[in-house]
Amino acid sequence: ESAATLRFLSAVCSLIKGESHLTFGPSLAKRPVVPLLQALESLGAITQRKDNTIIIEGGGVKGGTVKLAGDISSQFISALLIAAPLMDKGLTIRLSSTPVSVPYLKMTLEILEHFGIDVETSADLKNYKIAPQSYCAKDIVIEGDWSAASYPLALGASGGRASVSGLNIRSFQADRIMLELLQQMGAIVEISSKNVTVSTGKLKAIETDLTDSIDLLPTLAALAALAEGQSVFKGIAKARLKESNRVLAMKDGLTRMGIAISEEEDRLLITGGKPIGTAIDSYKDHRIAMAFSIIGAAVGNTVITDAECVAKTYPTFWQDFKALGGKVTTNE
Repeated sequence: ESAATLRFLSAVCSLIKGESHLTFGPSLAKRPVVPLLQALESLGAITQRKDNTIIIEGGGVKGGTVKLAGDISSQFISALLIAAPLMDKGLTIRLSSTPVSVPYLKMTLEILEHFGIDVETSADLKNYKIAPQSYCAKDIVIEGDWSAASYPLALGASGGRASVSGLNIRSFQADRIMLELLQQMGAIVEISSKNVTVSTGKLKAIETDLTDSIDLLPTLAALAALAEGQSVFKGIAKARLKESNRVLAMKDGLTRMGIAISEEEDRLLITGGKPIGTAIDSYKDHRIAMAFSIIGAAVGNTVITDAECVAKTYPTFWQDFKALGGKVTTNE
């Protein structure tokens, strides 16, 4: 079910002689990958899709110039950047539209540089030129995941105090903006050399653009339901193309909890209030399940179906939830 894995490996497999089979689950089958496959085909790969498997016949990709849209997924661009140094002719990438999730592109470029790869880029990150190069083996420490950390930090903001270690506050990860948004909502944020700590405050509504940090939408929507006033989240259209339609999933769950929520094509408006506990459909989406745990901890009497889906990115989430003082029981 990992879109990043499918997309990155599609590009890598295009370099490998022979036939590679990449098999994926039902929710990933609904997510975009065709533009990347078309780009690889324009460079000499042969691809086909059979049911839940992408078949890539590689070895014929020598490099050159490729054009693709930048506003569908930054992972398409990152995938090509990862494979490009190993192409005999190198690769020039030209985007026909402004890229989304720019912080993740900057993260990709940072990692490539760490492993000895030089990439020429335009200031707007719409053009890239990568000469043939060799990766250099290097040690690296993988920093903490700001996307996963957003849930315990939000739990701290919604009614207690939570500390998270292992986070790089200067990270290129787009979801690092969670700290700034929590402060705007009235939470108390403390940063030390080892921990980021968030404590509850009187939560108030915010208006923000989530184009570059769309994975935060469920977390912030949950907090908005507990905040005073109407929150407005812009740049949310891409949230409909994730593991679930996250706009629909949050609208469904919050409506069940008695919260006023309305959607537009690229905006979500949530009027905070007093949510009531109820049964919530997670849509088998890890971020939806974790987001509703935030409201559940605040109001109680909340049942989240298919809650084990958190294992996709945060297998110990429910254990950590309990460690923070949350009360949860599971039905096997």
